[in-house]
Amino acid sequence: MPGRYDVVIAGAGIAGLSLAVLLSTEGRYSVLLLESGSAPGGRFRVVERDGYLLDWGVHACLLGSRGAIGNVLRRCGSPVRIRPAGMAVFRDGRLLPFVGERLLSVLGQKVLKAASLARFGSAALTVRGKPSYDITVSGWLGRNRSGEDLESALKALSIGLLATDRYDRASAGELFAFFRQVMRRGVAAGYPEGGWRPVLDALLETVKRSRRCEIRLNTRLGRVMAPGNRVEGVTAGGEDIEAGAVVCAFPPQSLAGEVNIDPPLPDEYRHRLSSLEESVGLCIEMGLSRPVTGERRIAFSVDPPALLWAVSNASPAVAPPGKQLLQFFSPIDKEKRDDRAFIAKRTGELLELVAEAFGASPDEEFRRVMVTTIGGVVPFAGQSRPHRPGIDVPGYDGLFIIGDGVNAGGLGGDLAARSAIVAEPMVADYLDNRAG
Repeated sequence: MPGRYDVVIAGAGIAGLSLAVLLSTEGRYSVLLLESGSAPGGRFRVVERDGYLLDWGVHACLLGSRGAIGNVLRRCGSPVRIRPAGMAVFRDGRLLPFVGERLLSVLGQKVLKAASLARFGSAALTVRGKPSYDITVSGWLGRNRSGEDLESALKALSIGLLATDRYDRASAGELFAFFRQVMRRGVAAGYPEGGWRPVLDALLETVKRSRRCEIRLNTRLGRVMAPGNRVEGVTAGGEDIEAGAVVCAFPPQSLAGEVNIDPPLPDEYRHRLSSLEESVGLCIEMGLSRPVTGERRIAFSVDPPALLWAVSNASPAVAPPGKQLLQFFSPIDKEKRDDRAFIAKRTGELLELVAEAFGASPDEEFRRVMVTTIGGVVPFAGQSRPHRPGIDVPGYDGLFIIGDGVNAGGLGGDLAARSAIVAEPMVADYLDNRAG
């Protein structure tokens, strides 16, 4: 084979870039990073429009600088700062503070009554272990005879954090596990100063500086060659490439259906991957000629089910001076993604929500509306952390999978970066043992 690398990583989103940074830093291993698109970044890519920096959907940095993305940035030696952001719940015509920029501000929250707050905190500390992930939000609320305040709060958090309004399927264990981390780290969420572009730039600069990582764009992984179930290389872009290990940094469903594994994945494992349901949502970004709110917190609403954020209040650089960038997200069933009448109706509901929550109708310069996949796996009870695939692919030596659809702990982009952190020593140990 003409090319030889210690490891090939397929997918240059947050997970793939993070792992490339961790493995190639200090010249440890030679890495080939493949990206099927024309630019790195995956769902975290950024486009510029009329001076606004637009994310591909809504991407808060969960756990702020103390989460996995902050960890990777520190490993890069990057000066990019993640500014903390609080959370609020829109209920009964009012925007109620829940978690502020620091955990201590929860003492001033207006979402839960004292008894409900105590019950919520107790659940976050005690509802743990594998069985807890199989409890749905609806099931937990029913068993605990919760008041309306706690019910509306958990539903709002399911929408904003788990990206679903299917409370009968959403994993309560995932929610409580996240808030255990919030209690431990003292911050719930944040947003990079300057938007996500500086984060991607920092990761790319680090892999370039290592001189041990090559990036190939517009190059799709076609085949993984594993004679005797031990990885020896890949075929990508029509070229056979020798590799000691292969890491698939894309949704696990794609490993089952779009990549040729030689020898093939076992039928049971392939079915397990292909049956995982992805998160789908309606995402709207709106540029305003004048600000309608000074609110910095991420707002969650149950009716309509939505996340609403004046993201330029958290990072002014993403909008021109004197203007404002709003982001919306609303989870939808995958069967509805092509239903134009439904999308138009939900879009109208979200626009009404702006006026209700902020007390002013937006003066729009532009609006971008898209229905897109926003997560590899939606955290339903049956596909919550214990049920998602592990990082090492069973039955193969040197084949791994990372991203926001694996069992690594966390949610969203934090899970993607965390999977890279967890995978780093696993891949390194495999390569070292193989060489030895």
